[in-house]
Amino acid sequence: MIRAFVQKDLQYVIEAHIRIYRKEYNYDDSFAEFITNTVNSFGLTAEEQWELVL
Repeated sequence: MIRAFVQKDLQYVIEAHIRIYRKEYNYDDSFAEFITNTVNSFGLTAEEQWELVL
């Protein structure tokens, strides 16, 4: 299900990316650091009202 972005989803997105890409593509901890930084950066600038799925 796709729904509107909420800040509390950030940790789930990070953990899911790390888990899936580690399992399917054997990505190492450098990817974990990259995705953590990227998602957290998005979280700092995202405005929930503008991230609605139509």
